[in-house]
Order: sequence, then structure tokens, then C-alpha cells
Amino acid sequence: MEGGGSIRAAGGAVALGLGAGLLLAIRLDRPAFFDNEGRYAEVAREMLLLGDWVTPHLDFSVFLNKPPLLYWLTAGVFHLFGPTEWARVLSVGAAVVTLVATCRVGALLYDARVGMLAGLLLATSLGFALEARTLRPDMLVVASTVAAMLCWLRAREPGRRAGRWLVAMYAVLGLGVLAKGLVPLVVVGIPIAVVTIRDAGLAGVRALRPGLGLAVLAAVLLPWHVAVARRNPGFAWDYVVNQHVLFFLDRKFPRDSEGDPLAFFWSAYAGRAFPAVLLAPGAVAEAVRGWSVAAARAARSSALVAVWAAGVLLFFSAAPSRLEHYCLPALPPTALLAARGWQRATSGASGRAWWAAFAALGGVALLVGLGGAVRGAAWLATTYWIAEAPGLLALAAPAGIVLALFGVAVVGATIARSAGMLVGTLAAGSAVFAVVLLVAESRAESLFSWRPVATALAAATSAPADVVFEAPEEYQIVGGLAYYAKRRIELLEPRGFIPPTYLAGRTATLFLPREEFARRWRGPAPMALVSDPQQRRDDPEGLAPAPYHVLAHFGDRWIVTNVAASVAR
Repeated sequence: MEGGGSIRAAGGAVALGLGAGLLLAIRLDRPAFFDNEGRYAEVAREMLLLGDWVTPHLDFSVFLNKPPLLYWLTAGVFHLFGPTEWARVLSVGAAVVTLVATCRVGALLYDARVGMLAGLLLATSLGFALEARTLRPDMLVVASTVAAMLCWLRAREPGRRAGRWLVAMYAVLGLGVLAKGLVPLVVVGIPIAVVTIRDAGLAGVRALRPGLGLAVLAAVLLPWHVAVARRNPGFAWDYVVNQHVLFFLDRKFPRDSEGDPLAFFWSAYAGRAFPAVLLAPGAVAEAVRGWSVAAARAARSSALVAVWAAGVLLFFSAAPSRLEHYCLPALPPTALLAARGWQRATSGASGRAWWAAFAALGGVALLVGLGGAVRGAAWLATTYWIAEAPGLLALAAPAGIVLALFGVAVVGATIARSAGMLVGTLAAGSAVFAVVLLVAESRAESLFSWRPVATALAAATSAPADVVFEAPEEYQIVGGLAYYAKRRIELLEPRGFIPPTYLAGRTATLFLPREEFARRWRGPAPMALVSDPQQRRDDPEGLAPAPYHVLAHFGDRWIVTNVAASVAR
């Protein structure tokens, strides 16, 4: 596509991205930061307070578990507007870049219609919409990988100045590494390496100019990595070996995360990629044919996109340390396959089995939706933490009605054999489901955010002079509490904690020994203890030495004091 058509397609992609970004930014300040978000926000807040842009700190102690790009960007937002949940606009911006780049990749591989549809399906995917409103580095990683794929495809076009596009590719990959380590290099490297070797053998690797790539990556990455390593002995080993190699093998220390089961990881991918994941199988057969030397251009493009998605999913499936949101970089290629599957359906390439599957899906959605409308609240109430937030139960009936209507619409589209009606129904239904989930997040704020805890501490009739957190090995959970309390929180020493090498010799000031805590708790000075939210407690028995008084209770987050105080719930 050249000339005016290319300009119009690019303009459409930008319009789609900006429009979706505006919708995603509605009430971006709700809910309050959840656990992970609070961690990144607090590191950024302390970056401003301490004036140290090289060594990140959490709870005013060195914290080098993640590279600094998101901290830098968030600190920039805080510098301009003060600490605010609107810092999530960074993820919205990354989502806009991802959508535009996905549209352009689709236009290059197939045509402008496929590209625009891929962008629409991605924008309405449940996981994409939720992640775009979450302050963590994963959306930055997704944006860097899609942008890198776009640059690589441009570099492969005849007549293009490949060197400039390759420089851009390596530069955006470097930014992705600054956001979350080496993951972007793997996510992009798998499909590029496979397709390059397929098309030109090992000799084709020279076209990627690896020497140029190393130079660009070094220019982007070395300044911060060298500076922080010089300031913090033990960082280099921890970053390369502990945070990457041992983490992949689920042997990292401290043991501050637990990998998700493989079945849960794939289920989470299916949920996050809805509705695109339903249409993507329509292009799988074509992707298989795309490995033939004589295959058509579209089939070869489908093969590339399939390897892109499969590379992400299989790589993390092999990692016992996998977490469900690691599937996010697979959402753009899934959306591209889905758009191609829709295009094939409109041309009559999809048979009766394809339509029958969607008819069955619609029927199941109708039945489950009706059941949810009638009995959903009772079903949800059996999960103890949901029962702690009654506002969630009230969503069951309207969510069931929406699901039932969605099922009816899907069945109607299959009866009409209208691919356009089907994809519209899937996109619209997913968008409504995303709104329901966002409302649910707001109503569950008291269960997953530290703001209610900090508010209860501040409102205590006898404000405690010292606040102690019952730290698990994943002690960085304290970040959200420190952010909303706007103060340092003392960390009760976790049992069996093995520090990363960059904290060698520093744990004496990081943690409060349990014997010292017990001595101070029984003293005259007022103290408050906040429980570890990873431990389920039906009551605070055994949380602190007697006597103690319950100040507040939010789900699995208990606050007790050593002095009488008013109870807040």
C-alpha cells in the first residue's frame, strides 16, 4: 500500500488508538492503586523525595528488583501533578502506541482492513483494557515488542533504508529492557529468528546487523546498568543470574513469588485475549500452510504471526515461575490472527464447523448468563473474599443479563451467517464485560488496595507513632501502604528470608527483629501492626502479643494496636 492509501490507513490507525486511549482514560483515578501498582508508585515518589534517579528505593531502602523506566516516567508525572492515580496514563499511552503499531503491522502483513480490525479486537480484549489502566511495566513491554516488530517488517521491505528501521527496532527493544529486563528480546527474537532462518537460512542473520544491534542496545542500556552496579555491589549478579536465570527456573531468592499452574496460565490467556482468541483459530490452518516455500503472502504472514504468539506462550509455559499476566505480549499477534480469521470467514473460507462452534458458544453464554442472573450472587458468596465486598455481589445479576444478551446476539449472527455482525457482537460484548470488570475493581478496592488501611491509621483516635507491617518474603507489598501513608513503614522480619546480593549487609536496617518488636509492643509507646494480606485470617488471634486492640479489618488486612482505639470497618 503506497501513497494516499497508506497515509489514510496510518491516519485511521492513529484515530483508533487515540479514540481507544480516551475511552480507557475515563475515571483513571479509580480504584486506588492495588498492591503491585502501589509498589511502583512508592518507588517513584521516593525517587523524587531522595533526588536519586539511579538507585531506586522502596520504603527508603535500596530496591533493585526491576529496571527503572516506569519509575522514571511515574516520577515525572508526580513531579508535574503530585502523587496521583492518574499516573496510569503512562500505561494508557503505551496502549495507544500498541494499538497503532498493531494496525500498521496488520496492514503490512495483510491489508488495511485486517490491520484496523486487529486494532479494534485488541482494544476490546479484556486483558488489554484492564492492563491499560494498571500502573506496572507490562504495557510498556507490549508496546516495545509490537513497535519492534513493525520496525523489523519495515526494514524487510524492498527500497527501504533498512539500517534506520533496524536502529529504531533495537532502540525500542532497549526501552523495553529498561522497563522489565530481557523479556522483550526473547518475545521479539523468537519470531524474527524463526522467520529469518526460514526465508534465508543462517546467512539471513547478517541482514539483522547484530553488530549494529549490540551498539544500539549498549547505548540505551549501559549508562544506567553500569551506574547502578558501581553504586550497589552485588547488583550485577542479582540482575543477570538471580532476576533472570534463577527466576526463570523458579529458584530465585528471596522466594517472593509463586508461579501459576500451567492450566491457569493458559486459561488466563484465553480470558485476557477474549474475544480475539475465539476468531484466531480461523487462521491457524492457513498459518500451517504458510511454511511452504510456495505459500501465498497471506499464508506466510499468518505463519509469522502464529510463531509470534506461540513463542510467547510456549516460552513462559516452560518457565515454572510463570505468572498469568506474562501472556500479555501474545495479545497483539492473537488479535492479528483473529482479524485474518474474520477476513477468511467473510470470503467463505470458513466452513460449517466454524459457525457451529460459535452457535454453541452463544448457547452456552445464554445459559450461563441466565443462571448468573438468577443465582450468581449466591454462587459468588461462597468465595470468602468476595463476600467481604458486598458491592461485588450486586454485580452478579446485571453481569448475567449482559452475558445472556451476548449469547443471543452471537446465536443471531451465526444464524444469519454474518461475519460482520459476529465480530461486532464479540467486540461490543467484550467492551461491556470490561466495563463490568472495571466497576468490580472499584468495588473491591478495600480488599486489594492499601488506601483504606492508610486512611484507618490516619483516622485513629490515638494515632500510632510507629506502624509495623508483618512482612512476607515478598516484603515489597508494603509499597502501597507506604505510598498512601506517606511515611516509612517498619518491616517485621520475615522468617527464613534470604536477601538478594545487593542487600548483603543491609537487612539489619531493613527489618525489625521479632524480639525487638515484642519488647516495644509491650512498652508504653503506641504502635500499630498491619497483617500480611497473603495470609488468610478469620480473626487476628496470634497476630500480635497480647494485649492488642483491633483498629480495622479489610478482607485479609488486619490492623491491631497495643493501645485502645476506635474500631473502623
